[in-house]
Amino acid sequence: MSSNVENLVKKSKQGDTAAFGDLYEIYSKDMYRFAFYYTGSQALAEDCVSEAVLIAFRKIGELKNVSSFKSWLFRILRNCCAASFRKTSREILAERDDSTVHSFDGESNEKISLKNALMRLSEDEREVIILHYCIGYTSREISLMLTMNENTVRSKIMRGTEKLKRELVSDYE
Repeated sequence: MSSNVENLVKKSKQGDTAAFGDLYEIYSKDMYRFAFYYTGSQALAEDCVSEAVLIAFRKIGELKNVSSFKSWLFRILRNCCAASFRKTSREILAERDDSTVHSFDGESNEKISLKNALMRLSEDEREVIILHYCIGYTSREISLMLTMNENTVRSKIMRGTEKLKRELVSDYE
């Protein structure tokens, strides 16, 4: 974590709303990308990011280790996404004829296929795949965030990647 980010976290912990806004600017794109791939829905992703940011803003004073801010923030986001996904997944799937994620902003068929394949993974596999490949966390960082053994994380990444490959190949056969 850069010293600039650590300074922003320290200021945020002291109630500096502008510093927290700067932190949001730093992480917002990754947060949205994670939430979108996790939930498969643009609207749910936006809601989850908003909810996570509000929770983080309210609870930043409770953050013990300043250098853990990013993993703490994404853990909050993950919990928001999981709760939202569980709550609304039945409704979303009921609205779709084929349980697929549809395009937005002119996305390519490949991106749509990837999102659909991600949605067919188990929740824990989808989490580690998104955190690793979409956000760029290492298996060690993911293990700390999800309070999971690092070897288990690597195993889930490997299994999830293999499942994604099979799903994507079957989409194009």
